[in-house]
Amino acid sequence: MSRKAVLATISLPIDERSVQPGVNIERALKLIDELSPWKPDLVVLPEEIDVLFGIPYEESRKMGETVPGGPIQQKFKEAAVKCNTNLVLSIREREGKHVYNTSIVIDRQGRYIGKYRKTHLAPSEEVDVSPGDSYPVFELDFGTIGITVCMELHYPEIWTILALQGADVIVHPTAAIDYTGSLNESLINARAIDNQIYVVTSHYVKMPYLAGNPMGHSRIVDPYGRTRADTGHRPGVAVAAVDLDESYEYWATGETKKKYPTLKECFLGMRRPETYGILARPDSENKWKIKAPVLYNNGE
Repeated sequence: MSRKAVLATISLPIDERSVQPGVNIERALKLIDELSPWKPDLVVLPEEIDVLFGIPYEESRKMGETVPGGPIQQKFKEAAVKCNTNLVLSIREREGKHVYNTSIVIDRQGRYIGKYRKTHLAPSEEVDVSPGDSYPVFELDFGTIGITVCMELHYPEIWTILALQGADVIVHPTAAIDYTGSLNESLINARAIDNQIYVVTSHYVKMPYLAGNPMGHSRIVDPYGRTRADTGHRPGVAVAAVDLDESYEYWATGETKKKYPTLKECFLGMRRPETYGILARPDSENKWKIKAPVLYNNGE
C-alpha cells in the first residue's frame, strides 16, 4: 500500500521587527501563500507565533485568544483555504483565568479540527502558563497527526503514546532559535526512528548567521531518521513528498518476517508495558535526582 503526502515546514526570522505586533503572523501568512504551488497536505508553523520575542515577560502574559475562534485563527483559516492545505498553528490560548500554549489543527476547508495544549512546560513558562493533560491525535484527509511542542522533545513517552494511537506524522512546533547540533537534531531523529513515523519540526532563525550566533533549522525527518528537507539556517520553507506507509523493512525471513514485516511492528509490537510501572510512579518514590550537582553558574 502507498499513501503519498506532501509535508511542509516554515522557519520564521527573529530580528528587530519581531517585537512589533503582527509581524511574525504576516510573515507566516506570506510563506503559506508561497507554498501553494507545491500543493502541501500539511503545513507546520513555529511555536506561539503571536508571542513577541524581546518584549517584557509581563506583556506576554496578557496575550492570548479564545480557541476555537479569535482573529488570529481566522487569518490562518483563510490561508489554509487559499493554499488548500491542512495547517498546524501554535498560539497562546486564553480561557478564563488560564492561558495555554496551544497548537490548533485547521483543515483545507478552514475548519477547526481540534487542539493540543502543551503538557510539559519549559521552566520559564510554568510561572503562569497552565499545562494540558491529554495527547490527542487528529485524523486528516491524508493521514493521522500528533503534536508535541518544544520542550516535549525530551519526553519520549509522549511520542510513543501518539504513535500507539496511529499517528503517521508527529509535528513539533518549537520556539528554539538555534541549531543545537547533536541535541535537537539527534533527538528528533531518534523519535522518528523509535516510533517509525515522520516528524515535521518548525523553528525560528536569527539572520544573518555568524559563528556563535543561534540559527534555525526546520526539518522534515523520515522513519529512517534521515532529513528529507530542511530550511537551512535561514527563514523560509521546506517541502518533502513522502509515502506515509514507507517504513524500515525488517531483515528477517519466514514466520518472523510475517509477524514483523517492518521495524514498526518490532518497535511498537514488542513493547512490554506491564513492566513500565515505574514511569507512572510519583517522583517521591524514585531516585533519579542528583544529590550534589556540580554547578558553574548558581543563577545569581
